[in-house]
Amino acid sequence: MTTNEIAEALQKHAVENYEVSGWDYIVECWTREEIAQELELVNVTTLEDAIHEFGEIARIWDGRRREVQAEIF
Repeated sequence: MTTNEIAEALQKHAVENYEVSGWDYIVECWTREEIAQELELVNVTTLEDAIHEFGEIARIWDGRRREVQAEIF
């Protein structure tokens, strides 16, 4: 797969997992071009590695969101 194909497949994965562990952040905040740039930057060449890499990013932002929500209540 090319980087753009991986980025497209990653976006599909993010949409399918929108309500799981922060994937909504990837859907709402990352364009396909930005995803492709990040994949190239960290030298990701497989969809599996891309899901792992962006899953970590999603979990970090999901954790921050939960911390903020806990502060509110």
